[in-house]
Amino acid sequence: MKEYKPSLLFKNAHINTIFPTFFRKIEVKYQREKIFLNNFDFLNFDWIKNGNKRIIILCHGLEGSSNSHYIKAFAKYFSERNWDVLALNYRSCDGEISASPFYYVSGKGDEIEIALKYTAAYDEIVLIGFSLGANKILHYLGNEDIQNKKIKGAFVVSPPCDLHGSSLMMIKKSNKFYSDFFLKQLKNKVLKKEEKYPKIFNSFGISLEKVLNTKNLIDFDNEFTAKLNGFKNADEYYIKNSSLYTLNKIKINTLILTAMDDPMMSESCYPREKVKLNPFLNLQTPKYGGHVSYASFTKEYWLENYAYDYIENNIIKKDKA
Repeated sequence: MKEYKPSLLFKNAHINTIFPTFFRKIEVKYQREKIFLNNFDFLNFDWIKNGNKRIIILCHGLEGSSNSHYIKAFAKYFSERNWDVLALNYRSCDGEISASPFYYVSGKGDEIEIALKYTAAYDEIVLIGFSLGANKILHYLGNEDIQNKKIKGAFVVSPPCDLHGSSLMMIKKSNKFYSDFFLKQLKNKVLKKEEKYPKIFNSFGISLEKVLNTKNLIDFDNEFTAKLNGFKNADEYYIKNSSLYTLNKIKINTLILTAMDDPMMSESCYPREKVKLNPFLNLQTPKYGGHVSYASFTKEYWLENYAYDYIENNIIKKDKA
């Protein structure tokens, strides 16, 4: 597979990262299935079913959804090449407000576990994740005793393996655009749920006023995410949900792809030494690519081409050898 060689414009990491969000338009037709859980909770799964015996499970990033441009790009590309597709929507990422106080967690892999139960009829399963979703997959694979032999491998893009390190990157002035964008969305979700279900967060010791006054993502995680999920503070939440600390336990063929110019990744998010010690892991670090992007002016991006080629030749064929 040829390396990613961007035009001069896309050698700027921020332009590369932002461009597809605003200019890449992809249409896919999903079949939605609502999965009802306990405690007034639910998940919405979006499928593309073509009668294939193999499936990819797509896990989106922070404040993304099955409609994120990169999810739709992969769904379209793989579904046209003899794969069925299951695109996840984490809690609160499907446009609906549940009566449960809980949202998605950076490392918690229960959505993946549920998805695997619903894909049990398939012969071959590959997990594909982006950013936060990439960390969720790595965290899940490193923390669970995976007995499902149908999982042939994983392909993850721009995982913030060290959540503390990536959070420090996000509060830099150069990343203020991203931080403000995500923080606004997160606050709006909290406010909308509080308006629909008054005092829903009171029992967790959460002050709505303090949450809405937070200035960055670390403050938000201190005032909301950590308290909601039973952690002392954001630091404990980051440590417990970072895949960095359990990469050594992964026993499934996994590619980690993170561009060297990714503006949201700290040096600790490039786990070179840990990958060297685990034969199941492969770390690829292209010079350019931005964050979950690898943009171009072409209809298809390098990223889905590379992912498909790698999965077919380095995961599926290797498993059958």
